[in-house]
Amino acid sequence: MHHSPLRIAIDLTPLQPGGKNGGAKILTLTLLQQLQYLSPRSHFLLLTAAWNCDELCQYENERVRCYQVADWPLQKYLEERQFISLLSRQLPRKIKSKLFKQSILKARNINVLFCPFTSTERCEKGIPVVSIFYDFQHLEYPDFFSSKERDHRTRFLQKAVEDSSAIACISDFTRQSLFKYFNPQQTHISVVPIAIHQRWSGLRETEVQQQLAILNLESSNYAFYPANYWPHKNHRFLLKAYQSYLAKFPNSDLNFVFTGSLEEEERMLQAEATNMGLRDRVRFLGFLNEQQLEAIWRGCKCLVFPSLYEGFGIPLLEAMAFGKPVLSSNSGSLPEVGGDAALYFDPCNSHEFVKQLSIIENDKALCKNLVQKGHQNLKRFKPEAMAYRYLEIFVNTTKKNEAL
Repeated sequence: MHHSPLRIAIDLTPLQPGGKNGGAKILTLTLLQQLQYLSPRSHFLLLTAAWNCDELCQYENERVRCYQVADWPLQKYLEERQFISLLSRQLPRKIKSKLFKQSILKARNINVLFCPFTSTERCEKGIPVVSIFYDFQHLEYPDFFSSKERDHRTRFLQKAVEDSSAIACISDFTRQSLFKYFNPQQTHISVVPIAIHQRWSGLRETEVQQQLAILNLESSNYAFYPANYWPHKNHRFLLKAYQSYLAKFPNSDLNFVFTGSLEEEERMLQAEATNMGLRDRVRFLGFLNEQQLEAIWRGCKCLVFPSLYEGFGIPLLEAMAFGKPVLSSNSGSLPEVGGDAALYFDPCNSHEFVKQLSIIENDKALCKNLVQKGHQNLKRFKPEAMAYRYLEIFVNTTKKNEAL
């Protein structure tokens, strides 16, 4: 793509340490690297926060600079005092923007603001905004959220719809949900699937075995479920369904390995697993680094993914990239991502899960076929095409803004 060099600001203030942002963090950092390669004359301004500045400074180079967004004392004062905060919300938007916003972007001649975590709080008038939308889980599963959290998320997404010049949805399922709940007007909507499954370093077999030995998995036959311990990830269903599986197939040596963030929820699930008699069959390994995760992927029997709701489903493609059969929920975007290269089940039906897991464990021919189909399915998700599509959106959005 031939285009004038861009000055792109990327709002990374919502980025959290570790894995709390889920796949959005990996997607964002992967895009940052790929965009530099695809657009070698463009410059990038990373808007950072106090809690992530040190982590993000490692990405700085001659074309990438970090800018730590300051916490305005007055804004913090208003947020901490409810009655004054109420008054602040009643102020006209123009007055608030003068009180609380620095002209960070205009002062640096930024062409476009990219909001990969959806938040458009850092937008400035006259500078187009491109945001990513992931899911609308709080509207599909309201019981997983307090009424306050649901209201907050709805207002947050509504603001992002209104502020965005262009929106990238990570799946067609997400795009359809966006129109279902918000019906965006005069905004360019694109579907840009996530393709970050080729990021793994490629550990040697000796390194894989070393990592598995450290994790005490070197001689274990296990299914893998990488997911933060959010309610919609459906870990409790999986534990109960696995208990039923072992009751029906007591000679099975197939164990489970869970990885992910949210330590308090992990401890509660561990206690439940112990009470169910699964203490020796289910391993909770917390948040791991990339080398450890790669070793677990290479050593696992299969991916099991029982999620109730997904805007995409990155682990399905990762499993296929590692040549592992996939047993997936049939909810949300998962059939769109997995295509015919996965075995599906109803994530609320334990009998169906038990039946499908038995097939995965025992039918070698079917698993081989799934792996082959997985390699074919991956051709639909190319990292270079993903980054190119985002760059195309930035260029087109900038041109439209300049034409106004």
